[in-house]
Amino acid sequence: MPAFLKNLLKDPKFDAAAIIVLWVLYIVGKNFEPTVDFHLIPLWRPLRIPVWWIVIGSAVFGCLATILVQRYWRRRGSSKPTSESATGPVSNRTQA
Repeated sequence: MPAFLKNLLKDPKFDAAAIIVLWVLYIVGKNFEPTVDFHLIPLWRPLRIPVWWIVIGSAVFGCLATILVQRYWRRRGSSKPTSESATGPVSNRTQA
């Protein structure tokens, strides 16, 4: 077995990622056939949406929302010019 594969299998991040991927595959597999009646407008015929569309759509929405929030927080935090934020306040006092 190659050394990088041994190190990868010992990494706890790999274990967590493998568990999450297997769990998502289980959810999609078990909910592949059932449909959900989605009532968009009252008194109209409901839309029949497969559950796996909802699962995948929720995952995509969560990823995009996370990326947008992180980008917003990074821009908001770096609104000061780098020269101002890197140096502290200038003081003319010296202490002996």
